[in-house]
Amino acid sequence: MTGNITTSRSTDFARRIGLLAIVTLLALPAFGSAQQSEPDKAFQISKGRVTYRVYCINCHGAKAKGDGNLAELLTVKVTDLTQLKQENNGKFSADDVAKAIDGREQIRGHGMKEMPVWGDVFKTSVAEPSADEAGGEERARSKIRELVAYLETIQE
Repeated sequence: MTGNITTSRSTDFARRIGLLAIVTLLALPAFGSAQQSEPDKAFQISKGRVTYRVYCINCHGAKAKGDGNLAELLTVKVTDLTQLKQENNGKFSADDVAKAIDGREQIRGHGMKEMPVWGDVFKTSVAEPSADEAGGEERARSKIRELVAYLETIQE
């Protein structure tokens, strides 16, 4: 009789340990993705800086003040990207900035879209061709996230 109780307890214990292991393994990705590691964040910012220099510098300028080489040729004042946080009551809204860069969605309260639709440009980038629609869309979102991460670091 004692053998059955011991076997039952050890089986029950093994089940609990197994269940705990499964729950832990399932939960790990959620915790890992919630907080980006410092090297990953630094790499994302670095890529965003490069994207800025390729696509944004001509209008927004080397220091993102809205004074790029093409700024004086435009009919609208180019945004000073270092003041996005300041102009939004001290809060940098990554979501709004991403939508403004993407340009494929109208942002309420922001009037006409004066900037190029970068979401489409990034999606169909010749430098990084993608064989399918989903790949192009992910590339566009990734470039926009990188650019937003960089812009957040230059806020005054």
